[in-house]
Amino acid sequence: MTEVGQYLEKLEKTHIVLFHEGGKETKETEFGFINKGLAKKEHCFYTTQKPEQIINEMKEFGIDTESNKEFIHIVEIPEKFEDYSKMILDKVDSLPEDSKVRVVSTHYFDFNTEEKTDRMAEIEQCVDDNFHKINGNFVCSFEVIQIDDAIRARFLNQLLDSHKAIIFLRKDKDSEMFTLP
Repeated sequence: MTEVGQYLEKLEKTHIVLFHEGGKETKETEFGFINKGLAKKEHCFYTTQKPEQIINEMKEFGIDTESNKEFIHIVEIPEKFEDYSKMILDKVDSLPEDSKVRVVSTHYFDFNTEEKTDRMAEIEQCVDDNFHKINGNFVCSFEVIQIDDAIRARFLNQLLDSHKAIIFLRKDKDSEMFTLP
């Protein structure tokens, strides 16, 4: 298990932001997190714009999607960001409170306006405000290059306000992890 994987397993009921550069290390982190949850019979949610592709990638990673179909919940993200914001908030409300859960929420939109980043920051804050309803860990995964250079620092700071743990994952497998009070 990677250092990031070990870190994720130590966290309990934590809202986590994963900043990454894409690539194999990101999928290993996300799918490793899901696979560990499946081994514990936890409900594992994965939000994506490409559900079939993610199922195939999970299979390639070694996740038995067929025998775990009761515990794998692939949630399709609408193509338009505006539709996504309502959908993700509705899904947070529908998470099973009595079961342990793990969520990987991917965000592959082009964050190219302050309006989009402000709305995403609002969504993340709403998730954090209602985090007491989530019986598990929630990883919000952001590919940093999808965020416009001019607003990147501002947006990353906004996201830090609504998460309790931060992971910076680089393609060279160098990573940094922080837990906030």
